[in-house]
Amino acid sequence: MKTIAIMNNKGGVGKTVTAANLADILARDCGKTVVLCDCDGQMNLTRFFLPGFDPEVCPTLADVFTGDAEPVWTENLTPVFPGLDLLPGSPGLYDLDLRAVRDGAGDPYSLKHFCNAAASDGKTDFFICDCPPGYTLASVAALLAADEVVVPMLLDGFSFTGMLDIQAQLEGLRASVRHVGNRADIAGVLLTQWHNSPVVQEGERLVRNMGMPVFRTVIRRTDKVPESTFDRTPIVRYSPTSAAARDYRAWVREYLGEVL
Repeated sequence: MKTIAIMNNKGGVGKTVTAANLADILARDCGKTVVLCDCDGQMNLTRFFLPGFDPEVCPTLADVFTGDAEPVWTENLTPVFPGLDLLPGSPGLYDLDLRAVRDGAGDPYSLKHFCNAAASDGKTDFFICDCPPGYTLASVAALLAADEVVVPMLLDGFSFTGMLDIQAQLEGLRASVRHVGNRADIAGVLLTQWHNSPVVQEGERLVRNMGMPVFRTVIRRTDKVPESTFDRTPIVRYSPTSAAARDYRAWVREYLGEVL
C-alpha cells in the first residue's frame, strides 16, 4: 500500500481537487482500491463525495485520534463507490487542535497505526490524505503516516512560502521521529491553475530551478474545475475532455505509472 499526503500550507491551491481526482482515476480507471482520508475540519472532501454525511452519527478521523474509532479499521470507512472508501473529516478536528495545545489530546501516531492496519490487510492499494493548510494535528499525523507528499502549488509568492514551509516541516519531523521510521519525502510539486502568461512562465522557471522535485505535467486553468465542485463530481468525470481532466490523467501516469 502506498500512502500519499496532499499538502501545502497555502489554501486554495487545489489540494482537495487533486486528492479527489487522483482517487477517482486510480479507482475507476486503474481498478485500484483506494481510501481517501479527509484531514480538514472544513470537511470539503467529505461534503464533495457525501453531501448528506453527518459526523455526529458516523465514525470520522477525529474518532481515530481520540481512540473512539471502531475496533476494526474498515468499520470506520464510508463507501463512496466500488473501489473508493472515505475516512471522513469533521469539525471535531478543530476542537482537537485546541485540546492538543491545551492538554495534549489526540495521538498524532494514530493515523499511522490506522494506515499500518490497512496495509497489513493487503486489500488497499492507495491511502490518500487531503491535508488542511497549516501545522494541525491532522496534517502532522498525515505527514507521519505518509510515504510521499504531493505539493499542489499556484505560481504566486504566497505558495512559494508554503512550499518551503512543508520542506522544513518534513526535515523537522525526520529529526524528531526517527525512532518510528518516518520516511515521507516530497514526491513532487504539482503546478495547478497554470495558464500562459509571463508571470506564470517566470514562476514556473523559478520553481523548476529551486532543487525540489517538480512534476513535468502541469494542471491547466479552466472554469470546468470550479463547475465540477458545484456539481460534486471529479473533473475527470464532469468534463472528461477538458484541459484539466486530461492533465490530471497525464499527471497520474507520470507520478504512478510504474505502480499502476
